[in-house]
Amino acid sequence: MKSAAGRAVSAGERVDLTGVSETMLLPLHARAERTLSARPRFEDWTAVDLVSRLDYDFSEAARDRLMSGGVVMRTLTFDSLVSGFISTHPETTVVNIACGLDTRLHRLDNGRLTWYDLDLPDVIDLRRQLLGEGERRHMIAASALDPDWPEQVRAAGDVLVIIEGLTMYLTQDEVAALMDLIATRLPGATVLIEVMPHFFQQYGRERSVVATGARFTYGCSGAEEFCSTVAPDWRALHDVTFGETIARLRPWLAPIMRLPMVDRLSERVLVLRAPRR
Repeated sequence: MKSAAGRAVSAGERVDLTGVSETMLLPLHARAERTLSARPRFEDWTAVDLVSRLDYDFSEAARDRLMSGGVVMRTLTFDSLVSGFISTHPETTVVNIACGLDTRLHRLDNGRLTWYDLDLPDVIDLRRQLLGEGERRHMIAASALDPDWPEQVRAAGDVLVIIEGLTMYLTQDEVAALMDLIATRLPGATVLIEVMPHFFQQYGRERSVVATGARFTYGCSGAEEFCSTVAPDWRALHDVTFGETIARLRPWLAPIMRLPMVDRLSERVLVLRAPRR
């Protein structure tokens, strides 16, 4: 196995995941690799540590520059939105759906929020081995579509739900079922949900994703389409494209990022408010 920096490391925790579950290792490696780069856009030393401890061949992830660049934009976009919400709701309850080996809490924890990480049992087993739980950090081993998982969430106030890197592996009916579940069981929650544009969902091929056997199955043009097709009772607050994040980092590219065609082809994070039923 090699570390994010390309150095050989001794075998550590064995990883026995396939399909969509295996894809969680790809953004982990990308965040670690960028942290160790000459000009990192963010630092994620927890990811660096985890990569060095896993018995897994990351060579395909290291070669997939398209995936890696997308992870950087996704991380920066979500980090900005999550930190902004926490700054105005410091004691919020965060539910991180399809968490994989996400390490956002380690970067953004304010010492007051409560955080729930939710994923399939095999993923949560690995996460517990590597990261453990704590007084304000909890894990839920369940499918995102399991109607019983909200029973494990104890929230007395504001709720923020993060859905990152998941919808593109679901069907439209499954996305609708997930949104209905959140609206019913976590009324009034704010949701940050990543969606992939139709074009990339249909024709995009990230080599490291293909290598896991997973495939993209859902695409969406933006908040208007999303609410009309899978979340009819929800309120769309705004959405943030990855292109906007690129423009913020590289202002000279802003005119290109604002072109209608570029905007339509950009992945985005929708910011939605669940109805109070």
